[in-house]
Amino acid sequence: MTGKKVRRKKKDRRQRWAAIIAGILAVAMALSAIAAYASHLLNRGQGETAPPEQQLDLETYREHSLNEIKRLEQYISEYGPAVGVLGELCRNFRLLIQIENAGEQVDEEKVAGYEAALKEYSLDLIELEPDNPEYRLQLLYLYRELGEDDGSIAAEIASLQELLHEKPAPQMTLGLIEFMEVAEQPQESIAEEITWLEQYFEELSAGVGLTATERYYYALLLGEHREEIPAALEQLEIILKSEPPEEELHNAAENYQKTLQQREEEQGE
Repeated sequence: MTGKKVRRKKKDRRQRWAAIIAGILAVAMALSAIAAYASHLLNRGQGETAPPEQQLDLETYREHSLNEIKRLEQYISEYGPAVGVLGELCRNFRLLIQIENAGEQVDEEKVAGYEAALKEYSLDLIELEPDNPEYRLQLLYLYRELGEDDGSIAAEIASLQELLHEKPAPQMTLGLIEFMEVAEQPQESIAEEITWLEQYFEELSAGVGLTATERYYYALLLGEHREEIPAALEQLEIILKSEPPEEELHNAAENYQKTLQQREEEQGE
């Protein structure tokens, strides 16, 4: 491969992974059982700011999030913390941070306060559900954004690895591998995690067999981390033959198939 192609490949990798992670999230949201949020307890929509999807300007988003945070924190003060409430608080603080950073003049004091609250509620989520890998992965990305020390990040990576090896969740392991690459963790550690996940898929395939969702994640592993495009395409073809076209998983597999086929063409140039 020429130097030009190597540079192009590195440049395009982050764009590819943005699409890949979006596909992972789409499949996870479509297929996972999401616990119902107790909106009746929180009196959602009673005389409050209109939902942000009905508004356009950032100021409305800010006002909505601040009102939501006030309401949710009041709920916690009266009834105690709950996973759904903490998750909503984290979402709103993330939105506030994005809004402040998008302004022409960033209020560093406000941002620092929002970041501190986001960290606090993220840790509370993990305390309530220590075996939920999604919360731990979100905390890792938050640690990196906040510039936490390498020791804290390494310790959290180790905790998440241990959890995922005991209770496998392939989509979360793919997210962890991506984080480790972005955070420039040791290549040996990244390679070990990739190997572990590959062996997990191979054992499943040889035993009870892969579900369509697991097969999709296996294709991602093969295509992005092993660069075995034909093998990844083979897994995707199985999904496309077994899943109805209207299903989200079918769409995700089809989109990734096109991505890999285009990459094959570019490599053949």
